[in-house]
Amino acid sequence: MKVLRQIFRFADKPFRIGLCGLLIGSLLTGTQTRAQSGLALEDFLKSLNQKRGTYFLYDEKLLKTIRVTAPIPWKADTRTLLETALSGTGLTFRRVDDCYLIEREARPFPRPQPTGQTPVRRFTISGFVREKGSREQVNGATVYVDKTVATTNPYGYYSLTIAERDTVELVVSMVGYRRFYRRLPLSGSVSLDIELTSNTLLDEVVLTNTAGARAFSSSQTGQLTLPALQIRNTPALLGEKDVLKTLQFMAGIQPGLSGQVGLHVRGGGADQNLLLLDEAPVYNANHLFGFFSAFNADALQTVTLQKGGFSSRYGGRLSSVVDMTMREGNKQQWHGAVGTGIVASRLLLEGPLIREKASFLLAARRSNLSPVLGDFVASVIEDYTGTTWRANFYDINAKINFDLNRRNKLYLSGYFGRNYFGGGDSLNRTQRWVNVLTWQNQTGNLRWNHLFSEKLFSNTALVFSRYNFETHRKNISTEGETSGQTTDLWRYFDGITDLTLKTDFDYFPSAHHHLQFGLINTVRAYRLNGVQVVTLSALGNQSGLEKTESVETAAYAEDHWNLGKRIKLSAGGRITQYRIRQKAFLRAEPRVSAAVQIREKQAVRASFSDMNQFIHLLSNTGLGLPTDLWVPATDLIKPQRSRQAVLGFIHDFNPRWQLTVEGYRKWMRHVISYQEGADFIGITSAVRASEVSWERNITAGNGQASGLETTLQSRSGRLTGSLNYTWSMTRWQFPELNNGNAFYPLHDRRHSVSVTGLYTFSPRFRLSAAWTFSSGNPFSVPVSGVPSFGHLGLGKADLVITPTEQLFGTESPLVQVRTSFSNFRAEANHRLDVNFQADLGRRRFKHRVELGAVNAYGRRNPFSYNLMINPAGQLSLRRVALFTFVPSLNYLISF
Repeated sequence: MKVLRQIFRFADKPFRIGLCGLLIGSLLTGTQTRAQSGLALEDFLKSLNQKRGTYFLYDEKLLKTIRVTAPIPWKADTRTLLETALSGTGLTFRRVDDCYLIEREARPFPRPQPTGQTPVRRFTISGFVREKGSREQVNGATVYVDKTVATTNPYGYYSLTIAERDTVELVVSMVGYRRFYRRLPLSGSVSLDIELTSNTLLDEVVLTNTAGARAFSSSQTGQLTLPALQIRNTPALLGEKDVLKTLQFMAGIQPGLSGQVGLHVRGGGADQNLLLLDEAPVYNANHLFGFFSAFNADALQTVTLQKGGFSSRYGGRLSSVVDMTMREGNKQQWHGAVGTGIVASRLLLEGPLIREKASFLLAARRSNLSPVLGDFVASVIEDYTGTTWRANFYDINAKINFDLNRRNKLYLSGYFGRNYFGGGDSLNRTQRWVNVLTWQNQTGNLRWNHLFSEKLFSNTALVFSRYNFETHRKNISTEGETSGQTTDLWRYFDGITDLTLKTDFDYFPSAHHHLQFGLINTVRAYRLNGVQVVTLSALGNQSGLEKTESVETAAYAEDHWNLGKRIKLSAGGRITQYRIRQKAFLRAEPRVSAAVQIREKQAVRASFSDMNQFIHLLSNTGLGLPTDLWVPATDLIKPQRSRQAVLGFIHDFNPRWQLTVEGYRKWMRHVISYQEGADFIGITSAVRASEVSWERNITAGNGQASGLETTLQSRSGRLTGSLNYTWSMTRWQFPELNNGNAFYPLHDRRHSVSVTGLYTFSPRFRLSAAWTFSSGNPFSVPVSGVPSFGHLGLGKADLVITPTEQLFGTESPLVQVRTSFSNFRAEANHRLDVNFQADLGRRRFKHRVELGAVNAYGRRNPFSYNLMINPAGQLSLRRVALFTFVPSLNYLISF
């Protein structure tokens, strides 16, 4: 610096100007040189992806040390940019579907030349697909080698058997992950474990040599896979991410009443869905009377829905299977998260127990503001708004897994959730009354995975599930020596417990066959109509409980078969024996699905499924409320049965856009309902509970459902989403209801439309929205009213049991008399939900802030209708609307 000062002191002005220009030019040139030489090739490709939406396939190891040295002409086309960037690196590129494949310049692998004619040998490529970083298994990933396709099973395992060749190009694709590519020699069978890198964009483009292979990738109809990332990005009521409400946006799935989590799939009832959490069935899976589901999205990895073309491994329900897989926990690092919102607070902890070998996951939620939630539920019933109510819930998910070795793995997982709603008030000067409802779910699962060979995989599981419901009302003394003592008690309780032992096998004999088979045995114990009455009156004390047990044993087998280049077939079946009270039922359930590729990007799919259900749900509302009663099929009440035929068409416009159209027809037999005048405890007076059997209070009938579903979806890029339209019709007919005439059930809706979208501004900022429309559902509206009396349904012989009356009874001055079912169609329902997510912080602590709104434009959608007397003394219907604009604010900190 001293030298420069001396030069500037004695030099003339032109020399100074020239020297300054030289220095500035040198600095700029040096900066540009450092910028270009310091740009890693992988960073260049990521930048190009963000700027132009172009996708790339490459082996990360191949690019690890390569840097871009030449100046980049950013305004040039993509091919020119790649030619410039790869110049002198020994790499080249070629177009594969919608992507550019980066690879070494052609260098064939040395291979000994065969002498004479030798038979074609076949080799197997197999292994596990895991998430990079956490090493959790990835379920449902698609693995391609040329036109040979495999999908990882629920434990991340895949197997492909292909003919011998010099080299193969293996591609793995999964929603929410970057695509994996590997070029490898094939001189023998290969064991290859694959790690997928998580991607903040929902990139689901499946790479094959021809775009049409995606439309032809599976033969099964009505299949859908949701990653946890998509659930967490979907707008939700009060910010509580909900897997069941996310599924309600899909074609063919109708919700119950406005805001409820119940699923009505292709005309089926709320009880006809098999909800599995790590293979354990969950009953009445809702919190806060159905406004939130019991499943914590933080604990879930993937969700698979089947609504047609059912796999033979599933049985026991008529309409759908929702198979939810819990996360395993990070095997390499400890992580945690703490968050809160308006409804609930949550905690997540995960980490290695033994690095690379064992890990755990713990996720918990607890509701906030118990009095506020209680008042919200009670506000639906005007007679109870002056009472202090409390409502709360919590749930816990826990999982531990051990990698004993490559061939053996153990999993232990469990779930526990509980709900409470209660309140009380003064009854008279000497007593106060208290009403309480509680319901809870418990599940546990111990599983053992064993790999016999690269072609045979097994899973053995011991599964436990329990559901309990209880409600009671009691009068408590408030004065004298008996203060605090119960003077009168009415208590009702029921429950169901499952214990299942099962073994499933996956066998991959060749590239054209994938066999699945297994055995399942379930012992199911019921507690029905449990009643306890304690009173000081002359009626005396009463009690009663009916216990019964059933055994369900099933065997299944299914073959996924590639019949040439244009036909795929899945054929199999399930045989089930059901035993209860010395009575046995034997049911055969054939299942078949087929796909035919008619053009390069088009395929036709068809399926037929026969399903049986050996458990019923008794409900006045059909909404899956906790008061609904699970009962077994018996010699008097036959098992439910359905047969469903589906015909569909799928077209890939390009790797991003896909159109799916499916039409279905379903026949249902032995669907049950309460007889007119019966309520959820099957009695009209609590003191006569021991004299009444639930089987005498129900009736059985048949149903039919048909519909047409259309889905147009964009599955990659900054903007993803779908447009779904459903036309459907469902009719039920019971000999003892509605004078034997057919009627539309509560969940029947003729037209449904949903539009969902997610725009990712950057990995840190996302905006999602969902708009839904559905035509009105039918109600059985009363035509007159007469004075009534009592509580818990006393004297209500011919009325519509509303959801709130189902829970609390009624003190209404009117008994509502109806003449026919489904005589009124409600107004159309539509709303807009929005959600904005911002991820802040980059180091040890990361923060997420979510702002959202349900029903953003404040539409007063009907929840129910009440019969009222207007000021003129006339009977009129009053629309009850909930959730007219509900904002939310949620915060999460992770570490």
